[in-house]
Amino acid sequence: MDMHKYYSQLIGAKVIGFRFENDEYALDPFPVFTLRLGGQTIEMSLSMDEEGNGGGFAFIEEYQYAEDA
Repeated sequence: MDMHKYYSQLIGAKVIGFRFENDEYALDPFPVFTLRLGGQTIEMSLSMDEEGNGGGFAFIEEYQYAEDA
C-alpha cells in the first residue's frame, strides 16, 4: 500500500469533532476524529496497528516551515 497516497487523502480536511470509542476486543479505547472533507463527513481512528488491536497515539508537534529550519 502506498502510505503517502493513503494519508494524503486527509489534506484539506477540517477536524470538527473528537471522542474515544471503546471496543470489546481492543486493548485500549480508540481516539476517533470526525473530519469534514469536501462535502462529506469522515472519521479517522488512531490504532496501535493495522489490525485494530487497540487505540494508538498521535504525536502532535509544531510545524516548521522549510525556511524556518
